[in-house]
Amino acid sequence: MGLFSRRPGDDRTWGMRLTETFLPIFGPASIRRGPAVPPRPEDQAREAELRQTFERVTGPDGHSYVVERRRAE
Repeated sequence: MGLFSRRPGDDRTWGMRLTETFLPIFGPASIRRGPAVPPRPEDQAREAELRQTFERVTGPDGHSYVVERRRAE
């Protein structure tokens, strides 16, 4: 019996069997069901600094890149 073989009475799809095979290694997804935690002031300050320092551009190939902003001269 192979790793992904179907057992008698097992009606799971191949993809579900594959997913469940990796659960012991990677674990289930972490989903928070409670209210969102507001960001700390330090995190907000860091985010503001990053947004002032870097910008997202799209190259001719369609990929997005984060680059340092050009400084006004």
